[in-house]
Amino acid sequence: MHFSADKIRALREEHAKLFGKCHKLIEAYVYRAYGCNKAKEYAIHGFSRRMKTIIRCVDNTFLALPPEAATLPLTDDLADAVINIQSFVFNIFGAIDNLAWIWVLEKGILEKNGTPLRPRSVGLGKRNMVVRGSLSVGFQEYLNELDPWFENLENFRHALAHRIPLYIPPYTVANGNMAAYEQIQGLMDEAITNLNFEEHDRLEREQKALTSFAPIITHSFEEKSNPIYFHYQMLADFNTVEKIGNIMLENINA
Repeated sequence: MHFSADKIRALREEHAKLFGKCHKLIEAYVYRAYGCNKAKEYAIHGFSRRMKTIIRCVDNTFLALPPEAATLPLTDDLADAVINIQSFVFNIFGAIDNLAWIWVLEKGILEKNGTPLRPRSVGLGKRNMVVRGSLSVGFQEYLNELDPWFENLENFRHALAHRIPLYIPPYTVANGNMAAYEQIQGLMDEAITNLNFEEHDRLEREQKALTSFAPIITHSFEEKSNPIYFHYQMLADFNTVEKIGNIMLENINA
């Protein structure tokens, strides 16, 4: 196992809390009385639907690649996890934007000159100065603390949408095993050249024994994208969006 028993237990306990927290937040947004129908639509058919998708993506990823797994994953399980994590990233990003739209529409937030905000100006990131500046001081301070999180999220979302899609390496090779791994690869290439398929298969099994699976996700190797432990990151991202959602509701209701 890549994680210790204590870390696996903590992951599973946190994962088990998500469903209840998600549906409590959804109910608060769905059953609220809105003054603007478009804000209501963003709450019910935007934010709430995205939160349901986010939970499903976490569940599916934990099912496809359990944190307690001790062997190399199957190709189909890797593919399923990648699909769900990609959807998760897009919907986390979208849920944040939906919250910003609910605030702007329900509270009638405008540009300083009194004109409607442009769509690109609606958001909670540090570049969305008008929206951030319209929130409570405490909320602004919390969002300022989250600037590195917003930057990381935007990096992954933009890589996924425009550059290199998110990727889970099927295995990793420890530095101490790299020389032996490459030596065996040379012998495998030689066996193929000599049409010695039985020897190639034997060497392949020997090489695979030098590998292990790390539950990480990244995008571009050329960009030196930092690998992220996706079990932890998905739980952390959900909790961040849930907290933002609750604070936003307090601001809307104030």
